[in-house]
Amino acid sequence: MTLNRKEIIEKLYGFSPNENVLEKLKEWEQIFIEYNSHTNLMSKNDINLLFEKHVLDSLAIKLYEGFYDGLKILDIGAGGGFPSLILSMFFPDNKIIAVDSVRKKTDFLNLAKEKLQLSNLDVINERSENIAPINADILVNRAVGKIEDVWNFSKKHLKIGGVFISYKAKTAEDEAEIALKKYRELKLLNMISYNLPLDENYTRKLVILKKA
Repeated sequence: MTLNRKEIIEKLYGFSPNENVLEKLKEWEQIFIEYNSHTNLMSKNDINLLFEKHVLDSLAIKLYEGFYDGLKILDIGAGGGFPSLILSMFFPDNKIIAVDSVRKKTDFLNLAKEKLQLSNLDVINERSENIAPINADILVNRAVGKIEDVWNFSKKHLKIGGVFISYKAKTAEDEAEIALKKYRELKLLNMISYNLPLDENYTRKLVILKKA
């Protein structure tokens, strides 16, 4: 039996998005595909796997037991909005801030924000080191650099006791080890493995670090 999107999310992450969110997801998908047809945000091969490879990966943050409503979440190098735009759709009670220095990417994020009426999403077109400290509860990054490098130019934005979550694959353990040795203020809270529903074996990991 083939599961629908709501059932897949519930099976993987233990929560059921409401129908309004699922309708927004469909609308977002159309906006993304149309924009990507003239302004490259993602390879054509991955467009066919938007939900399975990118939306579901973004939602993996739900596996972290410290994720709840009312958080301020900063996405460094937000790109096409994974995870920031997806999180803003699914979790409207969290404040999401998406930062990227590439104008075509923030233009898309602002377009999607307007069309989907995502009032909990802020978009900043700038390098993270050039903006004032944001004092986020959670700092996230996906597909942007090594953990140690991202932390180096983004650490001022995470409050003391806040959590840095990096979405990784094969390099997770090595990158975490290097970052922990280099930055004594970081402590490893957890490393969570999960699999996305793809034909290939696609194991992913959330590296969860706390700022002491």
